[in-house]
Amino acid sequence: MFKRLFIVLSILLVGFLGWYFNSIRPVTVHSTPEQDFEVVSGENLDQIINNLSRNKLIRSRAAFKLTVVRLGIASKIQAGFFRLSPSMDAPTIAQKLTRAYARQVRVTIPEGLRRQEIALIVQKSLKENNPESRFDTNTFLSLTATLEGKLFPDTYDFDPKADTQTVVSRLNDNYKRVISDLKIGSDKEPEILILASLLEREAANAGEMPEVAGVLNNRLKAGWPLQVDATVQYALGTARCKKVDCDWWPKNLSRADIQFKSPYNTYENPGLPPAPISNPGRDSLSAASSPLITPNWFYIHDLSGKIHFAKTVEDHNENVCVYLKKDCQ
Repeated sequence: MFKRLFIVLSILLVGFLGWYFNSIRPVTVHSTPEQDFEVVSGENLDQIINNLSRNKLIRSRAAFKLTVVRLGIASKIQAGFFRLSPSMDAPTIAQKLTRAYARQVRVTIPEGLRRQEIALIVQKSLKENNPESRFDTNTFLSLTATLEGKLFPDTYDFDPKADTQTVVSRLNDNYKRVISDLKIGSDKEPEILILASLLEREAANAGEMPEVAGVLNNRLKAGWPLQVDATVQYALGTARCKKVDCDWWPKNLSRADIQFKSPYNTYENPGLPPAPISNPGRDSLSAASSPLITPNWFYIHDLSGKIHFAKTVEDHNENVCVYLKKDCQ
């Protein structure tokens, strides 16, 4: 009698263990990206498990609940966000639920943009992740009215509930840190910042920046006009754009555009423009602070984007003819 009972219990135990260990395996053996999973404050264990099952993160609700009980962590599960994947087994997911993280929205701001363009990028990213975002474009533009050039382009992680002032402070604090790292003194910072903002729009890549800076520096020292197209684009954009979502950098400048009256137009005015035209990154700030000593006074980019430097106006005109196929004598 007892022997039969023992055999039956053994079979049941083996069957139960087989079911349990099969049920706590990952939903898939293939590596899959992690996804955000939220435990809302006040949810009980059964509600959490149902949500895990609905999101196809666990194989069995019963097996997962047993796992939580076996690990003794039912009271340690936190409210908040968790990065989970169907390729995690049940014990791993259960342990992760005891360590919530503050949800972040990743925002990448490229180099060389105006503050209006930055505002749109941040607004879009935060609104997509939180329809009730506290970020406001108009407030951003008001707070940054004197910060063009000082909103550092980088990749940031923001709280979805971040307000406008928080975003502005993060970007501006990062700029200050980079200026300090590069040992740019306050006496030289304004001119370096303006020159760096030109480099972001003129150079095709970081490798070109030191020599382009050297060419512009030669022109500044000689009192020549810089003749930087981006300054005309900046002036035209400022004058013509009446909304934030606009083409701030008009291409194919006409002769009339080049003659547009503005203190920012470096065809019409010698020296640097009165303020930065874009928000530069670390490479351009570094190049602007240490321009390459060069014999070149001119440069163009050909139709493939390759840069060509020239020492004389005659060589420059030849480059324009050969590489841009125009103004050939």
